[in-house]
Amino acid sequence: MKRVLQTLAVLAILGALAGGAVVAFGLYNVSARAGHLPGVSWVLHATYRNAVRLRAPSKAQVPDLDDSALIELGARHYDTACRPCHAAPGQEQTATIAAMVPAPPHIETAVKDWQPHHLHWIVANGVKMSGMPAWPAPRDDDVWPVVAFLAAVRQGMDGARYAALTRWPEAERPRAYCLGCHGQGGSDHVPRLDIQNAAYLKTALRSYLDGTRASGIMAQAVSELSDEALDDLAGWFAARTPAGAGAGDVPPDLAARGRALANAAPGDPDVPACRACHGPGATEASELFPSLSGLPAPYLRAQMELWRSGAHGGGPRAALMRKAAQDLDDDAIAALAAFYASLSPAKRD
Repeated sequence: MKRVLQTLAVLAILGALAGGAVVAFGLYNVSARAGHLPGVSWVLHATYRNAVRLRAPSKAQVPDLDDSALIELGARHYDTACRPCHAAPGQEQTATIAAMVPAPPHIETAVKDWQPHHLHWIVANGVKMSGMPAWPAPRDDDVWPVVAFLAAVRQGMDGARYAALTRWPEAERPRAYCLGCHGQGGSDHVPRLDIQNAAYLKTALRSYLDGTRASGIMAQAVSELSDEALDDLAGWFAARTPAGAGAGDVPPDLAARGRALANAAPGDPDVPACRACHGPGATEASELFPSLSGLPAPYLRAQMELWRSGAHGGGPRAALMRKAAQDLDDDAIAALAAFYASLSPAKRD
């Protein structure tokens, strides 16, 4: 037994020396032209597939992915962040991307064998040693629009539909780039911007740019534009006159409860009532509080849940909002969202 242990120890030392020599003298050929040694690609791919299946969220956590607004939001993010490597429906990958080791699969191939909950884990976490990055923000909800788009590709999205979701006149960029998601009052998943002032919008955009406010979608969007363009966009949206009405399908009793909550001062003396900062009839002097009047209830609920969990981040008023949201249960959040969604879109007083 002693001889066996001695033999194993010698083999371990020799293995360590051999490994050290490979590293120290550059003996392993890292050239992409050489590719992997036989069997290595299979081992890595099998490990990847099994790791995803082990760690992916449950199917029960998958939201409604047939929402056209969610699919469009995901497609627009994909177009700037992911298309350079994985191409788009109906398009071919470039020769340079196809020569990568490992080569990023074409999007139609990449989604073929995965369910939505698997795709969520892959997009959120990325894949080591493949060039696939992790999602640039610690928010799982932020990933679902991309998964909705990928699910639509899996169901047969063609090049014409992709182009309709992602193309805008280049001459109107960057305004059209933002209006693609935030125009016509936004959607259930993104806010309208015509109710905000320029100071708030500039601060919010900078918060996404420096990472203090968490959103992988917005971090990518602001990185596409110059500082000057961001300031111009903030001024342009702030100068618009809000139009349209509030949500007509908000339950009146829920909105009434939300109105009472918005007017009531929380138990913490350092936290003012919601209405004092966000309107309507706001009295707080700072311009850095957004108007909430007319924002969609699903968006408002999601934002309050992010504040409550601590995942929202960002802005000079972050600590105050985290305090304000800590004591809100799900029913209170739903009521507040219903109240503000029921109001006519308006800038803060």
